[in-house]
Amino acid sequence: MLRVSARRTGRTIDLRAIVDPSVDSGLAAGGELLAFTDAAIDQDAGSMAEARRRLVETAGEEAALRAAAVAGNFQMMNRLLDAIGVRVRRSSMKLAEELGLSVPDHLHP
Repeated sequence: MLRVSARRTGRTIDLRAIVDPSVDSGLAAGGELLAFTDAAIDQDAGSMAEARRRLVETAGEEAALRAAAVAGNFQMMNRLLDAIGVRVRRSSMKLAEELGLSVPDHLHP
């Protein structure tokens, strides 16, 4: 979704930043957003508080709220799709390969 959104708005992003923090994503507050989402995924209250503080300081309260809503929505979608056994699309398999991510065998197309 992020890649399509970036293309439609004429922005250049580097999705490798998702798996390599030394890569600049090209997003405003990209590092802070990644730290925020990592803290949410890790469910670490201590790192979440610091990541949220840094995101609010860098991008503002509204941006932090939107980031939390997007992270929650993705978490819900991932659980739902996994629960009903939806497989990963071939185009997404290419992206996973580019980023060096492994997709469990039961989710292969």
